[in-house]
Amino acid sequence: MWIKYLNEGISFSLLIGIAWVLYRGLKRNQGYLSEREELLKRYLLFRGDIQVRLKVYGEDEKTFQELLKNLSESWKNFKKTYDEYLLALSRNTVKIRRLLLFLALGLFANSVRLLVEAHYFLGLRHQFFYILGRELSNYVLVILGFLLLRSQTHRFISLKGETTKMEREFLFYSNSLSETGERGTLYDEFAPLEKEGEDRGREN
Repeated sequence: MWIKYLNEGISFSLLIGIAWVLYRGLKRNQGYLSEREELLKRYLLFRGDIQVRLKVYGEDEKTFQELLKNLSESWKNFKKTYDEYLLALSRNTVKIRRLLLFLALGLFANSVRLLVEAHYFLGLRHQFFYILGRELSNYVLVILGFLLLRSQTHRFISLKGETTKMEREFLFYSNSLSETGERGTLYDEFAPLEKEGEDRGREN
């Protein structure tokens, strides 16, 4: 009876450990992603305010240059903090994977021990497939955990645990677009002018 309780307790403890690692790890990852999104929103507001000021004070050369300097420094600070959040996300994800793998290996070793014990030492061959099915059900949580972790981080982290490189310049509209080429195509796509509006604009 005590051996049965011990066997059940080991599997139950490992499953609790897997569930706890998943809960804490996924929650921390979500925190990093939320903070990253809030950082992006704050920077967009700041950058929009700077761009408005550039238009208002464009004639004052000293103020204009100072605003450009602030814009450049803010971009560097934004990239640094943005990358720190992605790096923290990557490190935490690698930590979760290692802990899950460690606990899964412990669960696998315990399952093998139970099957060998039931088949050879206890002579319970008729219960072998029952124990096998019961132990396999324990791995549903392990598989679900890895799938949840991947679905949460695959957009930001590669399979090797490295943060995915992101062209941040695309977030803020590169000035390298030509006036009559790609830039005109963007206006046609997102804010097309009606034919009548174009004619009236030309007449005005």
